[in-house]
Amino acid sequence: MIKKLKKEELKRFEKLLLEERQKILRELEYESDQIAKTQLETSGDLAAYSNHMADQGTETERREITSQIISSRRDTLFEINHALRKIAQGTYGFCERCGKMIPKRRLKFLPQARLCIKCS
Repeated sequence: MIKKLKKEELKRFEKLLLEERQKILRELEYESDQIAKTQLETSGDLAAYSNHMADQGTETERREITSQIISSRRDTLFEINHALRKIAQGTYGFCERCGKMIPKRRLKFLPQARLCIKCS
C-alpha cells in the first residue's frame, strides 16, 4: 500500500507553494521593471551625452545579472506550478524517478521537489 500525505498536510504544502509563487511573481515584476528601464534612467544622467565605456560595461553587466535572476525565478515558478498541478492530480509528494514518497522534511524545505534526495 502506498502511503499518501494527509489532506491537511497537502493543504499546508499548497499554501506554502502559493505563498512562494506570489513572492516570486512580485520579484519577477520588480526585476522586469528594472531591466526595462533605459540606461539613461538608471544612471540618473539627464544629459544627452553618452556614458564612459566603463559605466556602459557596468550597466551591461548589471542587466545580464538581472536577466539571469529573472530566468532562475521563472524556472522556480515553473516548478511551483508543476507541484500545484500534482497536488490537484493527487500525485504530489512522490519521487518522479523511483516513485517512492519524498520525505516530508525535504518537502518542507523544498515544497516543489520532484525527486527524493537519493534520486536527485
